[in-house]
Amino acid sequence: MAAEKVTVSLDDIDRSVPEPHAPATELKRTPPVLPLWSKIALSFLAFVLPLLCIVTVILRVAFRAQPPRDRNAMTSFLSTLLVVSGLLTTVVFALVLSFVPIPAMVSTGLPELDERTDFPALTTNTILSSAAVSQQLKPLVIVVSPTVTSWNHQESRSSSFGAGMLLEADKDGYLFATANHVVGKISPAAGGSPQHVMVTTATGIWSNADVIATAVPLDIALLWVPRHSGTGSFTQPISKATDGEEIFVIGHPEGLKYTLSTGLISDLRDQIIQISAAISPGNSGGPVYDNHGSLLGIVSSKFDRNVDANGENLGFAEQAQMLRDPTHWVFYGDGRQKLDTYNKALQTLPMAAVQPGNK
Repeated sequence: MAAEKVTVSLDDIDRSVPEPHAPATELKRTPPVLPLWSKIALSFLAFVLPLLCIVTVILRVAFRAQPPRDRNAMTSFLSTLLVVSGLLTTVVFALVLSFVPIPAMVSTGLPELDERTDFPALTTNTILSSAAVSQQLKPLVIVVSPTVTSWNHQESRSSSFGAGMLLEADKDGYLFATANHVVGKISPAAGGSPQHVMVTTATGIWSNADVIATAVPLDIALLWVPRHSGTGSFTQPISKATDGEEIFVIGHPEGLKYTLSTGLISDLRDQIIQISAAISPGNSGGPVYDNHGSLLGIVSSKFDRNVDANGENLGFAEQAQMLRDPTHWVFYGDGRQKLDTYNKALQTLPMAAVQPGNK
């Protein structure tokens, strides 16, 4: 079937051109949901993230009944503020950790000693058994660890540690002795502010202690911890070691805290005492007591079996008598006064407690 031919004239084309429309009316801009002043006021909350979170919750509840456009505008603005506030808070927190020291999470004293109302009366008239030494003298021994400074300038205890013993307790605080190599390298000049180490008793509560004196050639150091309560007093008598006498050593060998070992004075080598009692790393700085409770020495070293595997029970301690001679010491802070106070307290003890040959 043949298609019908359609003819379009110029008049038809002219009639098909639409007439020009009337000028469009100008659209009016809808006012913003949040005025500029309110955005500026809320923007300051970006610096206080917790407060911004509270305000966000309040505004979300307040805008529940508003039209969708208003709710979406408010949600969008608050979301932006929360993101900005979170970033600012993260940056500030990182800066604080980097440049502001955080207070150490340690005690400011030694509560176990503060709470003691009585200390053992030394030197005893009777010979102490191992059980009596363990009961009476172990509470006088502490754990000592040098401090390390982290990237945020926070002081904390290191992985190494040794022992120390109480020399004196008075109304002001506690004087301890330990080995100099236990406290680590002390850098202040003589008379300068003391550096810190960490100490603890059997309770495991760590506290800061000031290194108030060092005697590097003798490998002895003195520590001081202030007292916060209590009135119990104590003075540790010292005595000159006698070759061949029975001794007791208390320390923390290989992390086994408050281990008691017994032995003899094997020999006297100037200010060094050679002992047969078993010692290991962790005993350094610990006390060597006689069987009356007098302090004979401070453990300093042992023979290294890596040099000769045949070496057995070859330990060494510094003579406690060196505590009575201030000429070997470098003092920090009021360390000289603390040592003088202890030596004066020794003079008030019965003569048998401080003189050689009191066994």
